[in-house]
Amino acid sequence: MKLEALLPSEVRSYEELVSMLDKLDSEWDSYRRDVLSFMDSWERVKVRLLEKISKTEGLVRAIESELEELKVEVALGLRSEDESRDELEKLMRRREELEDRLGALRSFLEEIETRIRDHRDRVTT
Repeated sequence: MKLEALLPSEVRSYEELVSMLDKLDSEWDSYRRDVLSFMDSWERVKVRLLEKISKTEGLVRAIESELEELKVEVALGLRSEDESRDELEKLMRRREELEDRLGALRSFLEEIETRIRDHRDRVTT
């Protein structure tokens, strides 16, 4: 464009607008880099989080199996209810703790996944 053909006020407007666009371009590039960096970090954390979820699910299943086994032993008369009460309560408390942890881990995963989705869409489309 030939700026000489514009009036001085038009040149100033043009230069101001170009400067603002340059700033926006720079901010967009910075935002894009930050999102991509965050996504890389998140993927590493997500892998560890999914491993913890899987292990915790396995522990919950194991405790449920132990509880069931203990209940069967009591029902069959292999153990007394009084003998087993403390162990049953201990296993149920542990299962509840693990289920709480599992819920927290899943919420962690879901919240970050939900929040990053819009950012990822902005920079990858």
